[in-house]
Amino acid sequence: MGKKTIASAAKSKEKRQARKLEQRRIADGMNNVTSANKLTDLTALCKELLVFRNNEMEVEMYIQRVTELDKNVLDWAINLTEKNMKKLYETCAWGWNRDRKVEEMTDDAAWYLIAREKKDKLLAFAHFRFDMDFGEPVLYW
Repeated sequence: MGKKTIASAAKSKEKRQARKLEQRRIADGMNNVTSANKLTDLTALCKELLVFRNNEMEVEMYIQRVTELDKNVLDWAINLTEKNMKKLYETCAWGWNRDRKVEEMTDDAAWYLIAREKKDKLLAFAHFRFDMDFGEPVLYW
């Protein structure tokens, strides 16, 4: 075993620095995701965007964590997802697995944007969550 050459020592140092930078980048991303998941009221960030009116309808929207969502609204969202997406899922490699989909949709980190007409008729929803994917902070929508 000989001594390391100056070139190999420099290369090792570069690899360590690159590894540290990558770890820092992932940690920063995780901090961003953690901060986003600590939010309690996303509605306050976009209140003016949560009402739609035209001559025929008035749509109000609200944002809630799944843990605060009314059970009837959550059941409606799960059933609507199955009705609209089951056939599509069955055509791909994932396949349809209701239990897995319910688990995903009821994960404690999940948020819902719910659209309803005049406070009663449910119209649409979006399910989203802040997460990490392959070391990158993402918003799954």
